[in-house]
Formats: sequence, C-alpha cells, structure tokens
Amino acid sequence: MKPVFAALLLLFLGACAGVERRSRAQLVGHWRYADRQQSCDYAFERNGSFTGEVKFRTKVVSRFNGRWSLRGSALLYTYLSDAFGRIPPGTTDRDQILEIKERSFVIQAANGEQRRYHRVR
Repeated sequence: MKPVFAALLLLFLGACAGVERRSRAQLVGHWRYADRQQSCDYAFERNGSFTGEVKFRTKVVSRFNGRWSLRGSALLYTYLSDAFGRIPPGTTDRDQILEIKERSFVIQAANGEQRRYHRVR
C-alpha cells in the first residue's frame, strides 16, 4: 500500500510542477490593464525580471522594475526600483491568479479588486 501511495504522491507533485511551469511560460510577455482612470503595463521576462509603468489619466506616475515568480496560483512581484520613488526597493506584492489564457489573464489584487490584463505582444 505504501509504494502505491508514494507513486501517486510523486505523480501529483509532478503534475503540479508542470502546471506552474506552463503557467509561468504563459505569463512571459507584455501585458496591459486599463480602465477609465489608469493603465498598468507589465513586461514579464523568462529570466524572472519584469519592468512596468502605471499611468493615471495618461500621465506616467510610476515606472519600475524587479523580479517576478509564481508560487502556486500567487503571482509575486519584488520591486527593485521605481523611477518616481513611489515604490520602495524590496517591496513585494502578491496577486492571486484567477485565470490564464493565451491573450489575457485575471488577477485578484490584495485589495480584492479583479483586473484583466490583455497581451500587448
């Protein structure tokens, strides 16, 4: 019985690792969220780095870079710098990924808001 349980556990863990790798690959690229007031762009690189900017009423209010990773369904961002000084270096944000498709993904932010990002390229 123990060998069967061990084999099932290894299959389950392997499947989870495969899903995370696939999800990570799906997020690589340039993404944009926009509403009537603001827009937010992220460019996620394969090497785990990212760049981005936030515009409020078409004016850039934040331009940043950092490192990103996935932990289960959580998207983690660690900011290394912000050109406007709004985000202190070392700040980490965590969003819950609700859905990933080829052309879009949906997150639930820490404040509970849901945002759909669309692939720019």
